[in-house]
Amino acid sequence: MKIKFPLIPRFALLACILATGCGAAGAMEGGFPLCMYGAATKRDLTVIKEAGFNCFLAYTQDPAVLAELAEESKKLKLRMAAYPDRVMNSPYSEKAKDWPILAWYLYDEPEVHSLPPAELEKLNLKTKTWSPRQRTVFVMGDGAAAFSYAATADALMVDWYPVPHLKTESVGYHVALVKSAAKILDGKNQRKPVWAVLQAFDWKIYPQRREPKRIGRFPTFIEIRFMTYLAIVRGAEGLFYFTFSQEGKTLDAWPERWFLFKKIASEINALKPILEKGEDVEPPAGLDPRLAVRVILKGGKRRMFLLNPSASEIPVNAEFLKDWRPLFEEKRYLDQILPGGKNLRMPPYRTLVLERGR
Repeated sequence: MKIKFPLIPRFALLACILATGCGAAGAMEGGFPLCMYGAATKRDLTVIKEAGFNCFLAYTQDPAVLAELAEESKKLKLRMAAYPDRVMNSPYSEKAKDWPILAWYLYDEPEVHSLPPAELEKLNLKTKTWSPRQRTVFVMGDGAAAFSYAATADALMVDWYPVPHLKTESVGYHVALVKSAAKILDGKNQRKPVWAVLQAFDWKIYPQRREPKRIGRFPTFIEIRFMTYLAIVRGAEGLFYFTFSQEGKTLDAWPERWFLFKKIASEINALKPILEKGEDVEPPAGLDPRLAVRVILKGGKRRMFLLNPSASEIPVNAEFLKDWRPLFEEKRYLDQILPGGKNLRMPPYRTLVLERGR
């Protein structure tokens, strides 16, 4: 069965994408997930935890292996996502209800496999009947698929890996699509969380139609950071990176790559209080409308995520940002960070995190 996606909701999305952000900050169940796909061993969990991540997704469906990972997760205070299929009918069925589950992972890209929405809902109902207290989630490979599937599960995920084939800013488009679809299709859960799955691999490691001349590269730090914050600006309430296991190794086997994700994790952990319990407020007036911006208030301080979601420079009027202090930068002032002197410009895909008092 080929899934057909309705067209009308796409137009409703336009206002969502152009707005400050498609989501509202607020209290989150269990906090802001910052996760790695593809953890498989106790050693993996230790590495992920030390890097600053608080959860992982395991692909194994072996109940005994998952039980070991769950036990180690409790020790490390990690949460996990895993397939429920084999666990619910195993000797671990009852114990699994007390595992530190972020969410049971129902299905990987149902639209790719032409899974009817009713079948996905059956799997969700089966899982919730077995373990009603634990959340369910599934991932889509295209935000448009959410207009068929978004009514199912307690949380939604979207994976989108644009580097280098597509525009990097397309990540935000797909997150916003899923946020929009969730609000339209799930009237019972208007605050259903959406988690973004972001690229942490080189497309060259996968077979391609253009064999043997594969195209791909590993994302740069600028791209990883941009995709991370753009997902947050568009409403993502959790982040996953795909994938920790690749090419028969784990990501930390490449120290120069692993360092990038440790740095990102450090920033997100510093921002977790506002991401989890902050309140969305209006951005400063006068900013160029082409910029992507979201401002969150908590405890008398505002944090602003300001991004250039394009391949061209965008002017920035420093007067509108005179009370804002850059975070996570080597320099303290905007004119030391951005080019242009008195006429500041945001370079393509540049990301700024700024802070000010009320």
